Amino acid sequence: MIMPKISVIVPIYNVEIYLRMCLDSLVNQTLGDIEIICINDGSPDNSLTILYEYAKKDERVKIINFEKNKGVSVARNNGLKIAKGEYIAFCDPDDYVDLNFYEKLYELAKDKNADIAKALRKKLDVGSNIEIVEDTNEEIFRHKCYFYSCFQTAIYRNKMLKKYRVTFPIGKSTAQDTCFLIHAVIVAKNIHCLDNVFYHYVRRNNSSNSKILSFKKACSVLNCHCLILNRLSSVAEHDRHYFEIYKRFFYNVFHLLFRNSDTDFFKRIVVITIKYFHKCKFPEKMEFRKILGESIVDALKEKDKRELFSLLLEWKNNDGYPRINLKESVLKNRKLYVWGTGADGSRVQTQCERNNWIISAFLDSNKNTKEFNGYKVKQPKQILNKTMRDYFIIISSRKYGNEISKICREAGLKSGKDFYLKLS
Repeated sequence: MIMPKISVIVPIYNVEIYLRMCLDSLVNQTLGDIEIICINDGSPDNSLTILYEYAKKDERVKIINFEKNKGVSVARNNGLKIAKGEYIAFCDPDDYVDLNFYEKLYELAKDKNADIAKALRKKLDVGSNIEIVEDTNEEIFRHKCYFYSCFQTAIYRNKMLKKYRVTFPIGKSTAQDTCFLIHAVIVAKNIHCLDNVFYHYVRRNNSSNSKILSFKKACSVLNCHCLILNRLSSVAEHDRHYFEIYKRFFYNVFHLLFRNSDTDFFKRIVVITIKYFHKCKFPEKMEFRKILGESIVDALKEKDKRELFSLLLEWKNNDGYPRINLKESVLKNRKLYVWGTGADGSRVQTQCERNNWIISAFLDSNKNTKEFNGYKVKQPKQILNKTMRDYFIIISSRKYGNEISKICREAGLKSGKDFYLKLS
């Protein structure tokens, strides 16, 4: 086999329980012309034995064996070095894909001459046994830059990756995949999407995406976000979509880092946050004060560790959402609604409950959402169509806040008087 259509790279470490499910989904792909590059990263379990078992039955299974653990970035990069495929794919060893996953993606890539062809991801939470389809295709259709997560859902033109030296940063335990993806997306001429095949991401209790980050992982997050922001900074200057993504990453790094409740950890993180803040390149139009607040920005720029610690501790206590400042008079004799039922909705709910503001209901345009965190969910038009303004709306969504704000204004509502929006 001189050039397979797709090379699938699978980094493996201590996953013998799940590995067969992953490999079965790969060797049984309806697209037969693939190679499956498995990198055993010094696994202490029986993963290597299982790999040899599959390689003996199927010559498409190639094995790279590390005697000692070198990390997922080294493993994937070694796979990239030997991959012969026209396109490159990645699959984690405790996940699996639909049996026609790569056939459909390859057909799309060839039909559209795509540098990147992307499908969807189904996320299964083992603890709750709830499976959720994560769909960002509509956003990606607007602009390719909105493909900045779930990198395993796509195939990438091998020549493009080699030409622009798109690899995974070494020595980073968290966010190294995002560094790879952002680089690939920036250099790709086009991205095309499918919505009828799925990568199945299995979220387990011991997942690396733990809510509480170790100090090592926190340093990795900061380091990788610094790489990401510096790569985005040049394109963000000339493209409003990339600028929007830049702001998201800038804000998200703070949310990731400061959700840890350990005070000692918090103090150490403040020190390296200042360090990496001064390493980053920022677009000239970046308005930090609107994103983090004037006091936090001043403390960062002046390297005031004590002040920054105090301010970020307060920020953390609001669960990463900007403090909501409302005069009691605007809520007097009015029903309070929170527009948005995602993570930000929960953060707004926390602040409302702390302030003893009674939420009448949440608002969401998804007709299937009937309840959220114990509250009823109503359609926005049910509220906006009222002739009486006996209500006040807090817009929780940082992602769609401006769009929702526009809808409110078009309905005749006034900012501050009838609705409240504070974007991060």
